[in-house]
Amino acid sequence: MAPTGRDFVITSGQQRLTRQESRGRTRARLLEASAAVFSERGFYGASVEEIAERAGFSKGAFYSNFESKDDLFLALLDDRIDADLRALEVLAEDSSVPAFLEFVATRASRRGDYGEQWALLSAEFWLHAVRNPELANKLAARQQAGRAALARVIEGLCAQMGRKAPERAEDLASVILAVDDGLVLQEALNPNAVPGDLRLRALLLFVQAISAGHADAE
Repeated sequence: MAPTGRDFVITSGQQRLTRQESRGRTRARLLEASAAVFSERGFYGASVEEIAERAGFSKGAFYSNFESKDDLFLALLDDRIDADLRALEVLAEDSSVPAFLEFVATRASRRGDYGEQWALLSAEFWLHAVRNPELANKLAARQQAGRAALARVIEGLCAQMGRKAPERAEDLASVILAVDDGLVLQEALNPNAVPGDLRLRALLLFVQAISAGHADAE
């Protein structure tokens, strides 16, 4: 069936957009506005009304794209973790130590661009999710995806070194992520307590531990 006029909207520049394209642009603008408002107000302080107004839309436009502020934050979180997941998938194909170290250094640099604000927002949302079982399950699923991806990389590293991981790969991934997230929060509280390269050095310790185990096994 050919598209009808109802399937298109006209922009100010007279460009014809499909309803899906228009909806995608609206969603993108809401996400962009939410990132700014969340950074300024925090998760609890940000309101749906302010986010919609900042994006140039009504509350109705907001709720036609997101179920709630929780749903919006999860979408924002998805955008931020997608890059890591894609990089981990590539890294799993080449689980060499140099490739892993390059990934860690790149990730640390990228997180440094928004580290403090995002650390505080993540901590707020974490506490909020823990008190909301349904939301907690959604957040846990996203964490599980990251943990599983990192576990595959760890298994690849260990295989290249000719040994098994010292613990279950997902357990080791949980520890690595917890150490990295914890250092980000400490840095947000007191930058002087966390040297700029400490997160990188902490992750290197895990690689060194695996390498040491490999050397002992030879």
